[in-house]
Amino acid sequence: MNSIKQFLILFTFGCFWGCSGPHGDWGDSRVILISIDGFRGDILRGRSFAGDLPNLARLSEMGESCSNVQTVFPSLTYPAHTSMITGVLPQKHGILNNRPFIPEKNFIDWFWYADSIKVPTLITKSHDKGLVTLGVSWPVTVGAKMDWMLPEMKSVHDSISTIDLVRKHDHPKSFLESATVRGVMPEDGNPKGFGRDLLLHEIFMDAFTHKAPHLSLYHMIETDLVQHKFGKETPEAKNAFMFMDSLVGNIMSFLDKNELWESTTLIIVGDHGFRNYKKQVNVNRLFEKEGWVKIKDGLISEWDVVCLASGGSGFIRLKNPSDKAFKKRVRLLLSKQIEFEILETRHMNGNLWAPPETNFLLLANKDFGFVRSGNLPYVTEKAGGSHGGDPRHSYLKAGFIAAGRGINNRKLDSMHVTDVAHKISELLDLGLE
Repeated sequence: MNSIKQFLILFTFGCFWGCSGPHGDWGDSRVILISIDGFRGDILRGRSFAGDLPNLARLSEMGESCSNVQTVFPSLTYPAHTSMITGVLPQKHGILNNRPFIPEKNFIDWFWYADSIKVPTLITKSHDKGLVTLGVSWPVTVGAKMDWMLPEMKSVHDSISTIDLVRKHDHPKSFLESATVRGVMPEDGNPKGFGRDLLLHEIFMDAFTHKAPHLSLYHMIETDLVQHKFGKETPEAKNAFMFMDSLVGNIMSFLDKNELWESTTLIIVGDHGFRNYKKQVNVNRLFEKEGWVKIKDGLISEWDVVCLASGGSGFIRLKNPSDKAFKKRVRLLLSKQIEFEILETRHMNGNLWAPPETNFLLLANKDFGFVRSGNLPYVTEKAGGSHGGDPRHSYLKAGFIAAGRGINNRKLDSMHVTDVAHKISELLDLGLE
């Protein structure tokens, strides 16, 4: 690149951050909420916590922490993240799963869009109050009223890359280009692994340091994917958390250097814990064998009964629930299986609430995990990690750490993931009910 062109790009980049758009003042009160996906509560209790994760350990010593955070049911990323910013459970905010129940599309879509949320959020409350907001890869934020936003989306088709898809929905429209200048954008437009989290971190740090937002929502991802693939107590999982710890350290160093702890609250929270399994269960193959589901080229083409697999849980829906004879046949088939426990509508209340359209709820037994696949057999001998089950289990409890403005130095015995929203509402005087 010649020097003139390079100067023009850098000049444009500098004006983008320094000359336009809303920004806060460093003396204002602010909250940074960082979700480390799959940040388990038992990590905080581990003997190697301080040695492996020195920045999180320092943050814990500065403020308050909890290793016993109960998440929502199903214990999945999107319902949990939405509860973090609404303060209510999925049955009220409307994000009932990671994916909408659309069998005909093989459950390929996700709850990407903010207008799916049925209640006020920290985002909408901050907007109404005129506060400056920043969101980096926070779930269910496409179309959200944020001043600076890179929503979480992923291409599910070969016709468009993830980068191009996100570029259609970032705000302002040139927001994503902040990363292009430094050359960390992958050539194929589909960031993944630690490279994706590094890209997101670069974007977050640029926006935060230049715009001084009052509310920042930032989602770190790879820790979840690594635990799914390798299991939760593995060298790969340990390395992933150490990487995220270093990113948190960058943010803490900025707050240290600029003496911002008196005005800033930094909160780290997990959305769920993890459990290991030894075998994968594909319930729709069980239904296919009975002729109740047709799967062609890995896609569901027809169904009389179908399962939305969600890791530790499975949601069964009949196309014609009034057919009592068929429902009885489905119940009998499911009750014969050893891989899971079956619950009916009368059991679906309280902690194990499910949408009213759900006819049966499955909970994976020890060593099993449900998978969404059009190709795998009913049971596959393959180990990994999952979540999505009953959030009351100790292995699904998440971790929480907070320090800075308005935070006391203490250890909390327990809390719920919905408490995060109310804590932030109090810190920023948002009036979230």
